[in-house]
Amino acid sequence: MNIKHHSVTRRKVIVAAALLSAAGLALTGCGATGSAAGTAAASDGVINTELWYAPTTFDPALASGSSDVTVARLGFDTLLRKGETEGYIGGLATDWTAKSGTEYEFTIRTDATCSDGTVITPSIVAASLEYLATASDSSAQASKATVFGPGTPSFTADDTAGTVTIDLTEPYSEVLDGLTSEVTGIICPAGLADLPGLAAGTVAGAWSGPYTLADFAAGVSATYTLRDDYDAWPDWQGVTGTPAKTVNITVSTDSNTSANLVASGGIDISRFYDSNAQRFVDDSAYSYVTIPSSAYTLIFNQNPGTGSVFLDRPDLRKAVSQAIDKEGFNAAGLDSLGTPLLTVTASSVACTLDGSDLLPAFDVAAATKVLTGQTIRLLAMSNWDPAIDFLAESLRTAGATVEVSALDPADWQAEMRTQPEKWDIALNATTTANPLSEAISTYVGPTAANGGRNIAGVDNAEGFADLQAALAATDPAEQCSAFEDAQRTILEDMSMTPLITDTHFIIARQGYASSVFSGYWDISSMRITS
Repeated sequence: MNIKHHSVTRRKVIVAAALLSAAGLALTGCGATGSAAGTAAASDGVINTELWYAPTTFDPALASGSSDVTVARLGFDTLLRKGETEGYIGGLATDWTAKSGTEYEFTIRTDATCSDGTVITPSIVAASLEYLATASDSSAQASKATVFGPGTPSFTADDTAGTVTIDLTEPYSEVLDGLTSEVTGIICPAGLADLPGLAAGTVAGAWSGPYTLADFAAGVSATYTLRDDYDAWPDWQGVTGTPAKTVNITVSTDSNTSANLVASGGIDISRFYDSNAQRFVDDSAYSYVTIPSSAYTLIFNQNPGTGSVFLDRPDLRKAVSQAIDKEGFNAAGLDSLGTPLLTVTASSVACTLDGSDLLPAFDVAAATKVLTGQTIRLLAMSNWDPAIDFLAESLRTAGATVEVSALDPADWQAEMRTQPEKWDIALNATTTANPLSEAISTYVGPTAANGGRNIAGVDNAEGFADLQAALAATDPAEQCSAFEDAQRTILEDMSMTPLITDTHFIIARQGYASSVFSGYWDISSMRITS
C-alpha cells in the first residue's frame, strides 16, 4: 500500500456531523427503488466520488467526522444494515432476536471472512464490539452510548452455535438500530492487534467489509480496492449494477467545482446540499435521490464550572433564539433549500415533536435588551463561513460581542464533548439518520465526562426520565409519548435553539447508481450500471 501524507487544506462546504443511524425515508428522483442510476457507459470498473472532508482515522470505533464514518462503511461490515424502506436486513448477522429489552441474540453468517482470509466467527464479532464499548476515546464513548444505551453492554460468543449474545444492564429499545451504524463495523483480529496501524489504515488484514484501503494522501484523497474474495453483500432488492473494482475518493474543493466535475465526467457520483444540485435534477443525463440529512441547532453550554454565560440564564438563551432569523440562516447556509426545524431533529424522524408553540419568535428588539454587553464564545465547524458569519453578525446586531472558533469536524466534535470550558454556544449538526434518542441525549442524562452524550451539560432529570421510559417501552404509542415529553422539557428549558434541516442530493451521472436506505446514503452501494 502506498500511504502518502500531505497537509490538510480547508474546504468551503457544509458537512454533517456523522454518527449512527435511523430515520424516515425521503426519496425523490428517477427511480422508485431508491437508486439514482444512468445508462451511459462507465469506464474500467472505477467509480470516482467525493467527500467534503478527508478521513482522519480508519478505525471505525473512533470515527467522529462524517468522512470517517462514510469510509468505514467501505472497509467494515456491521451486524445489521438498514432496510430499503424500513426495518433491517442482515449484514454479518443472518438472524437476530430480541429476547428481552436487555438481551439480544445474533446468528453470525458462516461465509464471511476478513481481508487476510480469517473466517469471521462470533468470537471475532464479540471482541470487536467489546473494543468499541470499552475504548477510552471520547468519540468511541459517545458511540457506545448511542449504540448500547446508558448502561453497560457485555458480549458472549458461542462459536459452536454460531451466535453472539449482547446483554445490557439497562433496557434500550434502539440497540438494533445502533448496530446498523458504521462505528460498529467489525474489526478483524489483525486490526485489534495493531490499533495505531488500524487507525492509519495500514493493517492489511483488518478489514471485514468489501473494500480495502489501497492508497491515502492525507487531506487529499483515498483509494479503495474491491476484495476478490468478498461475497457478503446485504440482500438488497433494489440495488442493481456492478460494484466498482476501484473507488477513488477525493476531497471536494467547493460545491461549484464539484458540480463542474460531475458535468464534465471527472466525478461520477457526488453529494450536494445547495443550489448546485438544481443543475442536474431536470436533466435526463443524470438521476438522483434525496435524503433529509442534517439538523442544525445551537447548543447552549450549561456545564457547571465552565464559565459559560448561559448557565442559569434562560433569559439569555431565549434572547439568542430571538436574535436569529431562521430564514436568513437558511439563505446564508443552504441557498434557502433547508426546511424549518421545530425540535431536536427533523420532523421526518418518528416521534418528533412540533415545538412551534414553545419557540420564541424572531425579535431583535427584545433580544437586544438582554444581549447588549454580553460576550459569547461561538464554536462551529470550519468551512461553513456564510452561515457562521450570519450567526455571529445576528448576535452582534443584538448588542453582543461574539468570539468565533471554527474547527475541523474532528476537533469540533472533541471540543464540544470534552472541553466545554472553551465555548458558550455551539453550532451543532446532527445527522437525521441517527436515533431520536441520540438527539435527545445531547441535552439530558450523563455528560460526556461521565460517559454520556449530554453536550449541553443540563441537569434535566425529568427529560432524562422521559428518555429512559421511551427506551424501555415496548408499545410504540407509549414510546412516542415519552419521546415527545422529553423533547418538550428540552425546548421549555431553552437548552437549544432549532435552526433548519437540510436536504442532500446524491447525483449520479449516466452509467452509475447510488442508493439510500431508510433515509441513509450507503457509499458501499454505489454501482456501475453500464
